[in-house]
Amino acid sequence: MLKPVSEWIKHSFQTVENVSSDSLEQLLKEDRDRVVLVDVRSPGEFEVSHLQGAVRVEPDNTAMDSVIQQLDLGLAGGEELREIICYCTTGYQAAHLAQNLNTFLESECGRGLRGQLKVSNLEGGFLKWTRENRAIVDSSNQPTTLVHPYNELWVELLKAEFKAPV
Repeated sequence: MLKPVSEWIKHSFQTVENVSSDSLEQLLKEDRDRVVLVDVRSPGEFEVSHLQGAVRVEPDNTAMDSVIQQLDLGLAGGEELREIICYCTTGYQAAHLAQNLNTFLESECGRGLRGQLKVSNLEGGFLKWTRENRAIVDSSNQPTTLVHPYNELWVELLKAEFKAPV
């Protein structure tokens, strides 16, 4: 069921680049400092588990300048490209945020950041990442396998041992 959802998201946000979980894991191993992980889920979901080092951004935030500020990128002219990888449960909200960030970067307001930031969506989202048994942490930054299922529909996509009591 996750593959059709991912394909629908790609079709809905055709201008957003998707990053596979394999590619993200490799990038994190090779150059972690270049990657900014943006979790676009609820506080409750984030508290149960998230990717280590992720910054949580409200899913309905439309002020991209404030999102950039919240990420505290520490950019100064001439620095190497930073990669912002957005993720949510399945990828829809993250792709929406990635699209909005890309639009902001193309605008007059974001022009100072052009060339310094690359914004992408994690293909398959947090559910795919966890189904592949990749590393996640809890609110205490401790390794965990538990995942907040978001809702009763998405709980079916979780392995039973990953479902957090919510």
